[in-house]
Amino acid sequence: VIAPAGKLGVVVDTSPQRGPAYVADLREDSPLLGKVRLGDKIIAIDDEDVQQLSSIEISKLIARKSRNPQRKFTILREDDHDGTLDENSDAEAEVVSAPASSDANSEHTIVITAPAGKLGIALQNSSDGGQPYVSEIRDWSVFSRGQLLEAQIKVNDQILSIDGEDVRKLKAFHISKILAFKSENS
Repeated sequence: VIAPAGKLGVVVDTSPQRGPAYVADLREDSPLLGKVRLGDKIIAIDDEDVQQLSSIEISKLIARKSRNPQRKFTILREDDHDGTLDENSDAEAEVVSAPASSDANSEHTIVITAPAGKLGIALQNSSDGGQPYVSEIRDWSVFSRGQLLEAQIKVNDQILSIDGEDVRKLKAFHISKILAFKSENS
């Protein structure tokens, strides 16, 4: 991953078992949104092995290099696929339908292949700290016009993954940014 000069809005951490530092959080204005994912392990910076460094040491190294025109991050991702789309592909979002009732048996998973472009849905963080959910489907959305007959996103649904990338631990803002990035680059 090539990072630009300046602040990156990335929080790194290390696990108690050591091992390489990982991306623990991304700020909403991070230039790396859509390029790195939460949980990505940082293996090298500008081809310098950083696997044995602490998160503080890595943060200092990133800060020292912030005036460089660009920085190269080598990351290890458990489900390594690059997340890019070719011109003719569609974003695929896996959605759990979570109706307002608390009956656990009423939940089910559906896979939706959405067309390129804006989807017309709004996401909101759960007030209890749970997973974000679809809070609104706009009038112009492909989902409100019934163009996707095989499956529909509904208000209160939760997005589990986008193009195979698990987004269950992300905030609504980050999921929206990933969807926007996919729609702009599809």
